Amino acid sequence: MHIAIVGPSNPSEFAADLDSVTSFPAGMGGIPVNGLVRSLLDLGHRVSLITASPGATTVWKAQGPMLTIVAVPFRVRARNRALDFFKVERRALAQALRECDADVFHAHWTYEFTLACIDARAQPLLVTAHDAPFTILRHMPDSYRVFRTLMALRARISIKNLTAVAPYLAQRWEKEMWFRRHITVIPNPIPQLVLPDLEALGHPVILDVADGSARKNVRVLLRAFELVRVEFPLSELRLVGNGLEAGGPLAVWAQGENLGHGVAFLGSLDRTEVARQYAEATMFCHSSLEEAQPMCLLEAMSAKLPIVAGVRSGGVPWTLFEGEAGILVDVSAVDALSKGILQTLTRPEDAAARADRAVTLMGARYSPEIIAQQYLGEYARITQTAAADSRPSQSTVAG
Repeated sequence: MHIAIVGPSNPSEFAADLDSVTSFPAGMGGIPVNGLVRSLLDLGHRVSLITASPGATTVWKAQGPMLTIVAVPFRVRARNRALDFFKVERRALAQALRECDADVFHAHWTYEFTLACIDARAQPLLVTAHDAPFTILRHMPDSYRVFRTLMALRARISIKNLTAVAPYLAQRWEKEMWFRRHITVIPNPIPQLVLPDLEALGHPVILDVADGSARKNVRVLLRAFELVRVEFPLSELRLVGNGLEAGGPLAVWAQGENLGHGVAFLGSLDRTEVARQYAEATMFCHSSLEEAQPMCLLEAMSAKLPIVAGVRSGGVPWTLFEGEAGILVDVSAVDALSKGILQTLTRPEDAAARADRAVTLMGARYSPEIIAQQYLGEYARITQTAAADSRPSQSTVAG
């Protein structure tokens, strides 16, 4: 089957699948997209990956025996993109889609990539929702998110085949987006992350991979960590992600609140360095108030790290198997969050048992091959439906 995957990606991860490519455009992350493409290639399918590259000025294209990648320009300034509803990006993506002869199209996220498929009349089309637009808007009430929500509402009108990465997200789409068609739940696959073999450090290292937005709730984590340091004065909190860099607004705020002791603001890191952080960590604490199905928790489980996360944080409990794979607490409360961290650090045998249990559970639900097979089932279903719909009816033939 020839499958077109449309969404944010990092083309450089597929260097070995392309012919004589020495330079790559900037990527957009897209960890679940990258993982799905890799699994489909491993299963012997032909894939066209249609993505975008921040700051690029021309369309970039590369090809290999089974993989074609097209990356269109993506404007850096969010304001410029939002004011015309990503018109420039959608036009370039739609042109690439019209030139693609795939058997099925699969768009990720319900914004510009889905709208480009709709603009290009790319059919049959499967769309995967990775977030709930109105929920995101509630946590991040700015003009950019208003435009994004309007884009998702426009996409919703034309979406016929929708999957969501968690039951929580399917429920959000039914309630907030008034989506009345069936939604199939297919979770994100375990990300590819090769951890280096490192010796354990002599002090506890608490890791979070997030960003500096209020939704990720890192300020509460910083206050909770201050309480943890009372019992573990040599402990370290490492923060990875956009907006969590040294000298950034959150780091400056922490210094002003006298909360910077033992905290490493590392900011955005490449995948190799992220893997190193997981390898050096003692535990993972994700203080986010809302997530659909966070990739960082899949990475932490894969790294066999004990986890503390939110009991009411959207799809987090389901991702952690309702607490079998991690301790669930009220992350909005400093005391509750600090107690969860301290429970993990003071009961290492229990923490290790949960981490081992997590590896077993996630293999059965989040295995990349299992996820790819589930999507292949959806592709087969919608292509068969499209073929049946295109056949003339018996009465038409008779007439």
